[in-house]
Amino acid sequence: MNTPVAGDLCPPQRYTHSSVQLFRFSAVSWNAHRIHYDAPFAASEGFPGVVVQSTLHGETLSRHALAWAGPTARLETVSWRNRTTAVAGEPLTWTATVRAVEGARVSLDVAVLKADGAPCVTGTVELALG
Repeated sequence: MNTPVAGDLCPPQRYTHSSVQLFRFSAVSWNAHRIHYDAPFAASEGFPGVVVQSTLHGETLSRHALAWAGPTARLETVSWRNRTTAVAGEPLTWTATVRAVEGARVSLDVAVLKADGAPCVTGTVELALG
């Protein structure tokens, strides 16, 4: 990776979460809410499928930022706000723009976008480059 500068766009990363992944993430994060693993229950609550956990969005924001920054980067902070619900099997895209670079510290404005381009999650990730 070249030295980033403010305004740089990170390559977008497209992905989907499977219902199995959501079930497993619920198990390891001790999240027992049935909307994350029980499709009939999620439907009874008005969702079109099992719902992606807020904390899984945070993990995804961090993971893709670290992958972009390279193997010596360290996560400093991550914060995000959920804007709308995402469900298993839904196509999502991670996007990021370099907001600031101060020495070895890089701040990214990050988002998870739905297929129509609407933001599902927005936030910031700060990294220390190694």
